Amino acid sequence: MRHLLLLMLLIISCKPSTEKAANADTEEQEVNTTPAVLEEPVFESEEDAKLTLLQGTWNSDEDSASYLKITDDQLFMGYEGVDTGTDTYTITIANQLPNDQASNPDTYYLILTQGDETLTYAIDILNEDSLKLLFLPRGNFLSYSRAQ
Repeated sequence: MRHLLLLMLLIISCKPSTEKAANADTEEQEVNTTPAVLEEPVFESEEDAKLTLLQGTWNSDEDSASYLKITDDQLFMGYEGVDTGTDTYTITIANQLPNDQASNPDTYYLILTQGDETLTYAIDILNEDSLKLLFLPRGNFLSYSRAQ
């Protein structure tokens, strides 16, 4: 009788470990079958993110013939029907104006340079479809829409 009890205890004690192993295999299969999640691109800085968002062609909302074309860190100011190669500027995006000028810490600036010439703009709106710049120091707004 004692042997019979030991045998039953042995059988009962082995059964849960088998179920645990079966459950572990099932859980592992479920984990491996979940689809991969696409991750958002990671930018080193907010300036890099804004430069990436600027890429492409932007048409002026005030003058449909005027446009900006941005490729990498170069900005070309163009006007339909006028062929000029001297309107290309190097872009810098910063949260501080150059030469220690007074700046708003909550504002990002678009700084364009070409030789000794520097143009500065405060970025008022920048999203997938709209770009609104404040030309400094004059203070007039320039509005653009992304070209389709």
